[in-house]
Amino acid sequence: DAIGQVKGYASAVSVNKGQKITFYVSVNPGQTYTIDVYRMGWYQGLGARLMQHIGPLNGAHQSTCPTNATTGMIECHWTPAYTLATQTSWTSGVYLALLTNSQNYQNYIIFVVRDDGRAASLLYQQPVTTYQAYNDYPWDNKTGKSLYAYNSYGANTISGGPNAVKVSFDRPYLWDGTGGGNGSSFLQFEYQFLRWLEMSGYDVTYSTDVDTHINGSRLLNYAGLLSVGHDEYWSRPMYDAFMAARDAGVNLGFFGSDAADWQVRFEPSSSGVPNRVMVCYRNANLDPITDISLKTVEWHDPILNRPPQTMVGVEYASEVSSSAPLWGWASYVVTNSGNWVYAGTGFRDGDKVPYIVGYEADKMWTQYPTPNAVTGTYTLLSNSPLGSGAGQPYGNSSVYQAASGAWVFASGANAWNLALDSYGHSNFVDPRIQKTTANVLNQFFNPPVNFSIVASPSSQAVTQGGSTSYSVTVSPIGGFSNPVTLSVSGLPNGANGSFTGTSGTLTHTTSVTFVVNPLPDFSLSASPSSRSVTQGGSASYSVAVNLIGGFSNPVTLSVSGLPTGANGTFSPNPTTASSTLSVTTSPTTPIGTYTLTITGVSGSLTRTTTVTLAVTLPGVKFDNSASSGFQWSVTRITTPSLVVGSGANRAAMI
Repeated sequence: DAIGQVKGYASAVSVNKGQKITFYVSVNPGQTYTIDVYRMGWYQGLGARLMQHIGPLNGAHQSTCPTNATTGMIECHWTPAYTLATQTSWTSGVYLALLTNSQNYQNYIIFVVRDDGRAASLLYQQPVTTYQAYNDYPWDNKTGKSLYAYNSYGANTISGGPNAVKVSFDRPYLWDGTGGGNGSSFLQFEYQFLRWLEMSGYDVTYSTDVDTHINGSRLLNYAGLLSVGHDEYWSRPMYDAFMAARDAGVNLGFFGSDAADWQVRFEPSSSGVPNRVMVCYRNANLDPITDISLKTVEWHDPILNRPPQTMVGVEYASEVSSSAPLWGWASYVVTNSGNWVYAGTGFRDGDKVPYIVGYEADKMWTQYPTPNAVTGTYTLLSNSPLGSGAGQPYGNSSVYQAASGAWVFASGANAWNLALDSYGHSNFVDPRIQKTTANVLNQFFNPPVNFSIVASPSSQAVTQGGSTSYSVTVSPIGGFSNPVTLSVSGLPNGANGSFTGTSGTLTHTTSVTFVVNPLPDFSLSASPSSRSVTQGGSASYSVAVNLIGGFSNPVTLSVSGLPTGANGTFSPNPTTASSTLSVTTSPTTPIGTYTLTITGVSGSLTRTTTVTLAVTLPGVKFDNSASSGFQWSVTRITTPSLVVGSGANRAAMI
């Protein structure tokens, strides 16, 4: 098939075995065609098994798929051509439906048959989101659009270039129909791994990254998860599911490069089918979503701040140039050859495996955090020069053990898998890489003897003098059966208590929060802190009852320290919040400054606060400004009690 003589797509990226899947097929010109459904695998080197032959069927040239002018999304609305009923006897795997028209033009429709009822040792995740990201169907160099500007054509979209910001699964894949091309199709960098995996007899079942998006909790059913080939585009549920699996003890194997580089979202198709449209704006300002955690930018972007390196161990570094005559890429250069990953390979530091570091490579970036690994386990396994045409000088592979006991391996190169099997590149196979891959997968089935502990609830609060308890669960890993001695540290003041489980040389901790709240209490405050009043006058203060530790009882207020002839009353009294203290004096109240003590009583609790009261003589209002032409002076004669005021041309006796 070169110019669309026969093309098709499926109604779903995967189905559970026994379910139906619909094919949409276009033939140009209209003619008969057949469908041969193959399960891909080893099969004694044959590479596939014919599951069903269909046809010949009458084919039609389907309508041109419309393009959304704003988003650039191309979505086909073809008439269904054939519905395949898979059988419950079929084995989970990657399936290719080979379309052959009467003129012998051929193309594939790719899909996965799952086995949701069986928890195998390994789960293979097919990266169909990356297929779709690079897919510029109809691949005519005129109208196609992908998420990339380099292979998109036609009018600019909201992206600012010809590339789309949304792509649909309701359209054929480009090239042979097995993926998106440019290093992202099944037959380029995945099929070799799958053939070797099944040849080696590993217990594996198959799924897609869209299935991980829909039901990430399924990942917890496996000993190991395999991300294979070019697995670049991940939704937040995908990323969260892989991290949760790792932290629950599920091993991760990244046999490719550029994993989890971009965040994507999913939307329903125009007909309402969920998860048939993939969204990636590549620009936070263009992306209209308000939840910044879902912005479709790179995962290491500060907006998301989740560098893939913290999960994978390394992350995307650069494309790598290929060279004639074999069109291989850079050589894999071994470091830390004493690591268990290389056991039995014969590798020594500096040994090279030609061609397999490409077409993209990963590296360890110093500006991003390394994984949260068990001390001493995070190891770079290679340091491979990428050549003058690459954007970075070196590429790396890595391995580490997470705190849960899970191992995480990253090959750091798409073409690693070409060293496993001869399909397409017979000269790249290397027994040492085969042994390394086997070491990694075998480790997934042999978890170290260990244990973990969990405490619940995660947080408790008590009042001073009270008590509480936490439930501690010890979970064995890898057949662990020894008794565990528990201790706690970090008590008493306030915040964090940590239960520590120990057995032999193993130590693990889990943290809880322990908050000590004060006993119910109250305090008093009054404002202003000082008042001045003339003999016979009055003043008031605002008194606040400040509640502590859930205190809610009424408080009865009283005042002491008043001068002779003065009285103080509170309104309201008692109170649970605030009150006004009114102080009145008599004409004979002695002048002076007095400290008043306000006392609050509630049950056995007594609390006080103080204010100041200044009693002064009654005032006479004089014009004492400079313009009046005189100044008053006041003299007090104590016997008899007289106050004489005098000034220029004036006198007064009070």
